Order: sequence, then C-alpha cells, then structure tokens
Amino acid sequence: MIFLELREISKVIGDKVILHKINLEVGEGEIISIVGPPGSGKTTLLKIICGLVAPTSGKVYLEGEDITNLPPHERGFSMVFEVPPVYPDRTGYDNIAFPLRLKKLGEDEIRKRVLAVAELLGIRHVLHRKPSTYSGGEYQRVAIARALVTQPRLLLLDEPFKNLDAKIREAMVSWLKELHKKIGVTIIYATHDPLEGMSLGNKVMVLLNGVQKQLGSPLEILMKPADLDVDDFISIPALNVVKGRIEECSENGIGVTFSNLKLRIPKKISKCELGQELFIAFRPHDLIINAKEGVSVLRGRVININYAGRNQLVSLEMNGLVVRAVVSKDLKIGIGDAISFTLNPERVRLYDANSKKLLE
Repeated sequence: MIFLELREISKVIGDKVILHKINLEVGEGEIISIVGPPGSGKTTLLKIICGLVAPTSGKVYLEGEDITNLPPHERGFSMVFEVPPVYPDRTGYDNIAFPLRLKKLGEDEIRKRVLAVAELLGIRHVLHRKPSTYSGGEYQRVAIARALVTQPRLLLLDEPFKNLDAKIREAMVSWLKELHKKIGVTIIYATHDPLEGMSLGNKVMVLLNGVQKQLGSPLEILMKPADLDVDDFISIPALNVVKGRIEECSENGIGVTFSNLKLRIPKKISKCELGQELFIAFRPHDLIINAKEGVSVLRGRVININYAGRNQLVSLEMNGLVVRAVVSKDLKIGIGDAISFTLNPERVRLYDANSKKLLE
C-alpha cells in the first residue's frame, strides 16, 4: 500500500513557478531523497507535505486519504530545517522535551521518551548541557531527537547537515542510515548534494527549477540520467560535455565528430541520422589516459592538475577544448605533458542537441 502520495503538486507565487506538477509515491519505511540545487523548490515541497504551505494545485494523500487541507499538527509529521531552532537557553533535555510539554504529557512519560530517544541517537551526554557546548553533529542530533520524540509517522529533513564540514557530514549521513535501520520511520530527505542523496535514499527525485526531472533508484539515475541537465547536476567532478554530430551509423556503432576530431562509439541508438547534432557527455572518471593506439584514441596536453585524496583531477586541452579526467595520484604526469586518451565506451552518453534527451 502507498503510504504517502503527491499528485500533480504545483506551487505558483505571482508569475513565478516554484513547483510544477510533482508526483511521488512513498512506501512506508522508505527513505526518499530529493536532490536539487538551491532554489529548485525542495524546501517548498517539504513544507507542502508537512502542511506549512498550501499547494496552488494538486493533492497530498496519506494512506489514500486526502490531507491537502489538514493542519500540520493533525498530520503526525515532523520536520527538521536546515538551521533547526534549538533553543540556546535550554539544555538538551529541555530542547528535546519541548514538543511533548506542548502536548501536555506527564513528566514521567516525557522523561521516558527523552531518555529513550537520546540513547538511540547517542546523545545522553549532552542532555544536561546547553547548545553552545555542542559540536555540529551533536547540535543536529538534538534537533533530530526533538523531531523523533513525538513518534512521527513521517520525518522530513531539509538539508540537516548542510552547514557541517565534509567529513562530519559524511559521518552523519552514515549515522542516519543506521538510525533508519533501527527505527524504520519513513524519511524524506532534501539535499543539494546529489552524491549525499543517492547514498542515502532507496529512491531519488531530481528536482531542477521546480520540475521533477527524474525519479528512480540511485543506480538508475547514475547510469541512465533522463537528460543532460540531470547528468550534469549529478556528476562530481563536473561533467565533460562536447557538441558534435553523427557522421556514421552502422550495426557496429556510430561515429561522431567534434572540434575536427573523430570518435567511434560501439553502441547503437534507435534513430541514428547522419548529420544529427548531439551532445557527447562523459564523466571525468570515464576518461582513460595513456590509451593504446586505435581509432578512438585522442590526444591532448595537460594544462592543470588538482589533487584530491588518492586521485588527481587532470585538465587536458585538445583542439581548443578542455576536458577533465580523474586518475590515480600514482600516475606520473606534469603540466605541459602530451597525453593520449580515450573514453570508456560503456560510459559515454549521447543527448539530442535540441531536447537534451538521452539518445537510446
């Protein structure tokens, strides 16, 4: 049975379209990630689900019942914002207990719930401390504890780890996955970081400029983006995109040219038209340096090298184009070196130049 369903949700303010016909089905106990850059409509969508904002059109259903106009306090949902309002003058215990006191629960029940959720989240040691003494991770866990202590049916998280540094953010995402295994609450998680979203959610919605571009498993979105905009957004480091045209169609694949260079790609597409303009897209990890001689070997010159952990991000110039490759830091190369390279044919994606849709 579908737990939560959004049907054709749109939000328009004045002449600005914030969201356009969003559709989503969420099963009970799932984690759904909504990924998109700042301004894509993620927060507005979560607020519509929670009941804090009314949609211009469309419906929200909970277990088949229309709750579009149901007040927030009657939905049984909890939401944690990017900067959660943890009260600075209250201890961790009082912060977590606050929503239960609003419900006028007895102090014995409040204590039982606060201690249980603090134990679950590993923050009993901060219960008698005030937020000024917390680390970033402790601060966010207190905010999540306050959301969970009410025993919500749905937990909505709006970029809860955005302001943490990269290592702590990665640790917190892993922690949240483990927490979900223990409690099984349904979670909708919004983030600007596509890798974070895909590492957490069992389904991912890509939201760009208020438009639902794609909904699928992390693997589906990673391996088969719906269009060039999705591919470009989820690629870290930045996607390589060059414009070219089809010069050859055959049973063995297609031949494309770009910037006076020729490349053979051993894959077929259903509609292969000579002269068709297209975008050739490939991620930096899929460019292979020091390739053997062959028809698909290209040549370039190293113009920049950045180091990131175990890898080097190498920028190559060829015929006026610049492409980027991720290679091992053990590869001995330097600025100005002439390099031969090719592309992993299984990873090259072709997009129509007009629609930006994937050619299949």
